[in-house]
Amino acid sequence: MALGRLFSALPVRQGDAADQIEVYVFALDEVTHHALDTVVAQAIRGSHPKFSRKFAPTCAELGEAIIDEMERVKRQMELAQEKLRIEDNRPVAAAPRLFEQRAADARAKMEAEGRRFLFEADSFSAAASSRRNLRPGSTYVGILGAWYGPEGSLHEPEVQTVTEDEMQEMLRADMFEPETGPPADPEPDAATASESQFEEVEF
Repeated sequence: MALGRLFSALPVRQGDAADQIEVYVFALDEVTHHALDTVVAQAIRGSHPKFSRKFAPTCAELGEAIIDEMERVKRQMELAQEKLRIEDNRPVAAAPRLFEQRAADARAKMEAEGRRFLFEADSFSAAASSRRNLRPGSTYVGILGAWYGPEGSLHEPEVQTVTEDEMQEMLRADMFEPETGPPADPEPDAATASESQFEEVEF
């Protein structure tokens, strides 16, 4: 804890540090850890212009110095935002977006355009061989690593596709499966056929 380091390096002016630490903690309730650590480090090194080099700063001195540090950091952040705005030529500087935010925006865009998810692919080139089988208008989304169908495909009835292995299995089954239709009539022999022909002739 920053206050523990402070009181280990510098004694308090009056009383015992252990008895006063609760007061310090209460007085510094809403300060940032960065500002507290920075000011305490300056006090220990003796580099803060408002602090004694022999004694730890009082609650008021420490609180005032921490507030000044917080204001300094705030001004630096505002200047950085202003610099970004000037370089970006926008009224308000665009805040950097995390990967999760960009991926969520890409999914929302695909859903808004009604695009159906097709399959995942690590890269555009990895899916190039399958691209020729895709419908016109399909698109590859790099941040999602996936192919999506054309606009409106999400609301179309899903087409059941047959893989090449399944097609080969179906062809083999058709090739070797016996016919199940009605048995063919046996061909009559020549004598029976001649007799049948003569029976149909009237003299």
